[in-house]
Amino acid sequence: MNAKTNQLRQLLAASEMLTITGCHDALSAHLAEQAGFPAVFMSGFAVSASRLAMPDTGLISFGEMLDQGRNIANAISIPLFGDGDTGFGNAMNIKRTVREYAQAGFACIMLEDQLSLNAAAILVVNRW
Repeated sequence: MNAKTNQLRQLLAASEMLTITGCHDALSAHLAEQAGFPAVFMSGFAVSASRLAMPDTGLISFGEMLDQGRNIANAISIPLFGDGDTGFGNAMNIKRTVREYAQAGFACIMLEDQLSLNAAAILVVNRW
């Protein structure tokens, strides 16, 4: 467990509400830290919008999210929550996503419990 994870656990254990802000790159995360936020959240939509000028509709890749998160984590001393989407694939992909996000310096990952668009499209095609 890294130091930022321990820092996040302490923040969550406190009795007051934890207020954080979103970020999309190292600069926005650094500015949030300078403004006094105790943690930041790297949003998949924000990263997709800033890197691709596109919505978060499965266009941003695992590698792009990981790279962006690593840059953010290296630029700040506060905990970083990361949007892990649906884990970018099957169970093995989810395991890899969690492991690599932790190694990149994320303190926490948010995973969505839903089918990815590709899996949903495959299910629809197979039913017809």
